[in-house]
Amino acid sequence: MMISYEHESIQYHTTTGGIIIHEGKVLLQRERNQPYWFLPGGSVEAEDSPEYTIGKMIYEWLGVPVISEQQVWLIENVIDLPISPTTQIHESGMFFLLELPFQHPIFKKTCEFEGTNKDYVYKWIPLDELERHMVVPAFVISELKDIDTAKGIKHIVS
Repeated sequence: MMISYEHESIQYHTTTGGIIIHEGKVLLQRERNQPYWFLPGGSVEAEDSPEYTIGKMIYEWLGVPVISEQQVWLIENVIDLPISPTTQIHESGMFFLLELPFQHPIFKKTCEFEGTNKDYVYKWIPLDELERHMVVPAFVISELKDIDTAKGIKHIVS
């Protein structure tokens, strides 16, 4: 059961996301039939921590164990749904800079590739080419280029 509840016309969700950067490229995913790229992640289950959830997702979707995770962002994202203009989604997300085993074959992928969930494709996108892609939410592009773990967790409201 994911951490989610509804109050009046607002749905609240707790999510987690993983930031994997390797040799100046970030791993992004998109739904197979959609143009929008985003960081891997999803809803946090009630019995799990966000750190555990993102590690489990990366392992289940890509077959790669996460060696370490360091939280870098706390995101508050308010989304108006076009299909239901009276409903808003308020997402609280914890995003982690992830370390994977350095020699893992995932780092050798040069084109789009699949994981275990065939609804998604993945791609290593150079940080200096993010503007050429439809990356959502929009703040991700600038924030990925400015991650500084020494400054602690950055609170981002979008």
